[in-house]
Amino acid sequence: MTVLGGTTSEVKTSIDLIEPGRDEIFLACASFEDRTTAVANKLSQQYLIENSFVCKYEEKNKSSARDENFERLRSLLARHSGNVFPIICDHHDVLDGIRRFRELCSSRGVGLADKNISVDITTFTKQYLLVLLKYLEKQHPRSVRLLYTEPEDYAVKWDRPLSCGLIDIVSVPTYGGRSYTEKENLLILILGYEGDRAYGIWERLSPHKTVVIVGRPSYKNLWEGRVEQFNSKLLAKLPSESTIYSPTLDPFQVKKDIDTLVERHSTKFNIAISPLGSKPQVIGCYLSLAAHAEVQVIYAIPKYHEEEYFSKRTGRMWEYR
Repeated sequence: MTVLGGTTSEVKTSIDLIEPGRDEIFLACASFEDRTTAVANKLSQQYLIENSFVCKYEEKNKSSARDENFERLRSLLARHSGNVFPIICDHHDVLDGIRRFRELCSSRGVGLADKNISVDITTFTKQYLLVLLKYLEKQHPRSVRLLYTEPEDYAVKWDRPLSCGLIDIVSVPTYGGRSYTEKENLLILILGYEGDRAYGIWERLSPHKTVVIVGRPSYKNLWEGRVEQFNSKLLAKLPSESTIYSPTLDPFQVKKDIDTLVERHSTKFNIAISPLGSKPQVIGCYLSLAAHAEVQVIYAIPKYHEEEYFSKRTGRMWEYR
């Protein structure tokens, strides 16, 4: 599997095979968001999968939307797949999910090596996505294709973030990085719509230097400035030169931008990065860290999500190879 290059394309009709033949593995995650089933709804009639896996996080929810979408997702994938396996796992303990996936593959005789794998990344949490991608890479698949659905919009209120409070700030498993006492600390924050999480990380870590990455261009022209608005408290504390811009939807350019930052600062600083932006930006982070194992990844676990303020309906769909 090649991790340092790839292509991006918008899915305008239906999702078909990676190459002639069967797509052996498909992974997806159920969420309370409308776009949970968007990819599964767009699979072409000719698309066949040997084994599908549907992840659902164990936690108390404000509504039944996650459970309902989980059942819809399983039903949709059953039209294309010989086997649809549920993975019920801890929301915040990402290694629990990876362990359950590994054990399920082992007990069902499902190998990942030399297989074509597609992953609907839309509603995996960011830390799950980072660890899952690394795990898949180590299984030596033939190819990995990532599919992502934009939201049509957010039902957000500008005085309320998408998540509230912090349970803890942790190092993402398998992304512990390396730290040296003689170096100062640099924090790279990829900002999104959760300003409280970003500010909490910055305040807790108290880095010597901070760089923030703002997605630009955004999904839509009308959305430009939203990230800055949600993160105004943090941005007011930092000099203007601390902000750089990187695309919201192009992980391969995000990788290059993070590479540049790491290579510029790694001699003087221990580097930690927290990806709080879009899922394609998380892919870019993953691609960069494949060559920069010294960088630590930080994740802030929120107390709860404001379900009613999250994405509504579905927008464009993207394929990353």
